[in-house]
Amino acid sequence: MNDIIDKIDAIKDDIISTASDLIKIPSRNPPGEEKECIEYIKSRLEEYDLNIKIIDKPFKDRPQIIAWNEDPRILLNGHVDTVPEGNSDLWSIDPFSGIIKDGRLYGRGAVDMKSALAIMIHIPRIIDKHLLLTFAIGEERAEPGTLELLNHIPNDVRYGIVLEPTSLAIAPYQRGALWAEMNIRGKSTHASLPEKGINAIVEAKKIIDKIEEYQQILTKREALNTTPTCNVTMIEGGIKENVIPDLCRLIIDRRLLPNEEYLKVIDELKGIHEFEIIAYRKPVKLDKSSYICNILKQSLLDIIGDAKFICFPGSTDNEHIIDNGIESIVWGPGDLADAHSIDESIDIKELITATKVLALSLYRLAKE
Repeated sequence: MNDIIDKIDAIKDDIISTASDLIKIPSRNPPGEEKECIEYIKSRLEEYDLNIKIIDKPFKDRPQIIAWNEDPRILLNGHVDTVPEGNSDLWSIDPFSGIIKDGRLYGRGAVDMKSALAIMIHIPRIIDKHLLLTFAIGEERAEPGTLELLNHIPNDVRYGIVLEPTSLAIAPYQRGALWAEMNIRGKSTHASLPEKGINAIVEAKKIIDKIEEYQQILTKREALNTTPTCNVTMIEGGIKENVIPDLCRLIIDRRLLPNEEYLKVIDELKGIHEFEIIAYRKPVKLDKSSYICNILKQSLLDIIGDAKFICFPGSTDNEHIIDNGIESIVWGPGDLADAHSIDESIDIKELITATKVLALSLYRLAKE
């Protein structure tokens, strides 16, 4: 154990520098501009004795990478894409500066999840066998990047870790996500004669009120230290300033617990208003007593003296990895609340601690 820690302490500046370099390469999704970042990762992996394969699917000009050393059994997964930075004027620093200030690394993707990618790039320097590294595109838009990569991995991969930010808590569970579109109809007319029409935006407000009531009900369904949620995340309506609108469009985000029934959730939403499903990512549940959970728990206890289990509130590509028959969890550095935020940042000490915990866990998994 001490040997692993000493090795990581010797390369910690390299890990931090690599994370900063990755932040400096925009990989926004949309529109899906991961290519330059993938090329950088490939160039870094070529420094080691690894097998490297570029996967040009499922999208042209959006390559992905798998890399492995001797006898790959343990999969590490990270996505290269980030959400856009939004209005950069609201940031106190350049979103793609990758600067370090007061012990934190700043920039879009610092938490989600370029710091984790930096760990993945350097972990072969510590663990020289049984590793399979998967660098995926498209996770931020639920695109099938990781799903495609799983078509190219060896059959004897047994364990997986998706390095999304959990503040170092172990997440054998994750919530699912259902995105739905509700179209609220009205009747258009001249705005000076509102009584002759039906204002779709006003009608939509009634639906929003019902969704808020539904959300309050969901807060009472706590399980696995979290709750399901339902929120309106987008609204679109109106034709012109002097026209009563005949259509208002709502986008709904419904998060599901692993113990919720999909068809029951569908019926509950139908009770609010008819809708069309945009996308669905099912929830995930792995037994807390699984081998990989026990290994990671012991490594956390050895390194930081504490180990917590959570249900990851967002959806991740772990859904696909579990479906592939791999015993896999979500675990990684950074606070999810900082992801996608203005002035996104990660604590550098946590980044290095995560590297130590991961390396120790991989060493122990490899001995199994």
